[in-house]
Amino acid sequence: MKKITTSNIVKVEFPGEQGEHYFGSLAAIYEVFTPEQVGCTLASLWSYKIEVGKPKKTRKCIISKHNIYRKQQNK
Repeated sequence: MKKITTSNIVKVEFPGEQGEHYFGSLAAIYEVFTPEQVGCTLASLWSYKIEVGKPKKTRKCIISKHNIYRKQQNK
């Protein structure tokens, strides 16, 4: 059986023209967007504990976590 590794990616979805953006962590969101643009602070995202299937909806966007599956390399 092939070995699969998993990790997570964070998707920030803005309605309208700004579309979807993907990040490796919650903190990385705030390197691109301000708390005002997102509609909440980093601390509130951490306390909400976003999980796969449990997105955080703000007035401005939807922040969700998704699994990424990768085939393990044969070295």
